[in-house]
Amino acid sequence: MIPPGALRVGEALVQTIWVGALWTVGYLVAPALFAHIDSTAEAGRIAGELFSIVAVLGLVCGGLLLLGLGRRRGCGAGRLRAATILLMMTLVSASEWLVRPMMEAARLPDGTPGTDFGMLHGISATLYLGASLAGVFLVAAGGGRISRAAG
Repeated sequence: MIPPGALRVGEALVQTIWVGALWTVGYLVAPALFAHIDSTAEAGRIAGELFSIVAVLGLVCGGLLLLGLGRRRGCGAGRLRAATILLMMTLVSASEWLVRPMMEAARLPDGTPGTDFGMLHGISATLYLGASLAGVFLVAAGGGRISRAAG
């Protein structure tokens, strides 16, 4: 049997990886790519690949966090935490697998953005921001918090 303290450490680590990846890629790496790569198409391609990795990582991490919550019995904080995790997973998934294909379709044959691209990019960015802010709430709520009593 795995000690409860080890489960909390694992949960805190998974949460940190997920929320850290969301914030690092979205708000540090992607802007740096556009600032330092001359071709916006190339910067966008690389950023898109990184956002895809973060989306898959989010589904894996979110699933692991939900499994960890399933091991505990339904307190109100656990239900709120589960809802926040599901919200984050839904927002990132919608951005990646609903909006992103439409963004790709909105590109012109030469790869430059077409007329609807900007609107779709704004929708995607808003979904990503929502997931990022929900991640702040997840961290602040401290469900994965490690304490002396946990071990």
